[in-house]
Amino acid sequence: MSTENTSSLFSKGEKLTNGYFTGDAYLQLLLAKDKNNDFVIGSVTFEAGARTNWHTHPKGQVLIVTEGLGLYQEKGKPAQSIKKGDIINIPENVEHWHGASATSKMVHIAITNYKGEVNAVWLSPVTDLEYSEANK
Repeated sequence: MSTENTSSLFSKGEKLTNGYFTGDAYLQLLLAKDKNNDFVIGSVTFEAGARTNWHTHPKGQVLIVTEGLGLYQEKGKPAQSIKKGDIINIPENVEHWHGASATSKMVHIAITNYKGEVNAVWLSPVTDLEYSEANK
C-alpha cells in the first residue's frame, strides 16, 4: 500500500537547503526554463512557520496557492493572508517574502520569469519579529 500523500496536486519534492528559506520548505520542479519558455514553474511546499527570505524578481513572479494558509508581504506594506485559490501577481523588482502561516502549511505554484539568466535576487531573512507581526 502506498503511503504517498494523494491529496496534494504534486509531490512535495526536495527539501530546500540553499539558505534562502527559514524552516522546512520543499521544491518540486514542474517546468525548467528552455528555448520555448523564459520562465520556471515549481510547486513549493512550506511547512508551518517556513518562509522565504526577502527577495525580488527582475521580471516578476506569479504565485498560485493550491493548499493551506500562508502569508505574502511587500516591503513597507502590511502582510496579507493567502489561501487556496489565491493568485498573487508580483511586479518586477518589488521586495517581498512569502510562506506558510505559523499554524498551517501552505503550497503554491510559482511561475518565475527570467531576465537573462537571473530569476531572483535573494536578500536578508525575514526576522522572527517581522514574521510574528505578520501572523497577528
